[in-house]
Amino acid sequence: MKLLIFKLLLVVLVFSPMLKAQQCSPWQQWHTFKSHFISKDGRVIDLGSKQQITTSEGQSYALFFALVANDKVTFDRVLNWTQTHLAEGDLSTRLPAWQWGINNDNTAGILDSTPASDSDLWIAYSLSQAALLWGERRYSVLAAVLAQRIMREETAYIPGLGLSLLPGPRGFEFADARFKLNPSYSPLFIYQQFSQLYPHSPWQQLHDNSAELLIATSPHGVSPDWVMYDANSGFYFDKNTSDLGSYNAIRVYLWAAMMADNAPYKKQLITQFSPFINSVQQRGYVPLNSYAKTGKVDNNKGPAGFQAALLPLLATQGHNETQMAIQQQLMVDNSFSQTRYYDSVLNLFANGSISKRFTMSINGTLQPAWSTECR
Repeated sequence: MKLLIFKLLLVVLVFSPMLKAQQCSPWQQWHTFKSHFISKDGRVIDLGSKQQITTSEGQSYALFFALVANDKVTFDRVLNWTQTHLAEGDLSTRLPAWQWGINNDNTAGILDSTPASDSDLWIAYSLSQAALLWGERRYSVLAAVLAQRIMREETAYIPGLGLSLLPGPRGFEFADARFKLNPSYSPLFIYQQFSQLYPHSPWQQLHDNSAELLIATSPHGVSPDWVMYDANSGFYFDKNTSDLGSYNAIRVYLWAAMMADNAPYKKQLITQFSPFINSVQQRGYVPLNSYAKTGKVDNNKGPAGFQAALLPLLATQGHNETQMAIQQQLMVDNSFSQTRYYDSVLNLFANGSISKRFTMSINGTLQPAWSTECR
């Protein structure tokens, strides 16, 4: 027993300084992402698209990563570009357009003006946390205005579900009280933080309802990309909205793992997703597709970003061998970090979480390493 305790203490003494040094050193993965995907004026470019696509999603994630990296210069550039080009110059009066790029006439501009609520949430969240960490009131004011617009324009009181996030302000509500929803659009820690910052708005209600949605739409342990809801018959899938879980759903597991261990619904979500975690453990890789109605997964291996996205969830379950095997694969073939935007984004979230460059408190407050350990 004494020998075991001594070994554990030795591991802590050896690896704690190494982890702290890693947290406090420059975030190399962020610098790689920035040099390959972000223009000098602050535009995140999907290199795989002929139209040089930029999305509000990419801008929102870049804001978050810049904050985690304590990179205020890039944060402001990304924010300014987003406001100028996606929000017609003012984020306080217009939610950002979802897609920008090269038009058919070879001019640059907005390709799809519909806002995306998940991106809007991440922008508002990053601004609110930047205000707390960098002490700038203008971020706080803009975050509050955006949060208010999201609540007003991108939510709905759905019979049987209550207050719910719509994927956007239009195009997701249909006749006969039918709705199209996306589970991956709801990182619960953002709602939890907004319930603290804006207690007079029903963010806590949205948090609780969204948590129940995440559980209800994954009865066999895997989440769908999209799901339909009928006020009379509940959740369902049809020929236009299948039960496939892939490029959207992969974020559901990532967001759940990023929650604080003692956060509400964390344990329920981990338990709910244990069949998917077990399938990854058995295969040694994250599959490309899963199916919510049956819980089945196919044998096709997901891209690098999928592998990275499951690392935090595997870590919470103690699947160390699978976690290490996947990490080794990513280190051997890391060309995606310079060419594939979405894979790189998922990897940054996972890398930052695993290496403790950031954590979330129980109420959803962002805690980057530089704000505490690195001082």
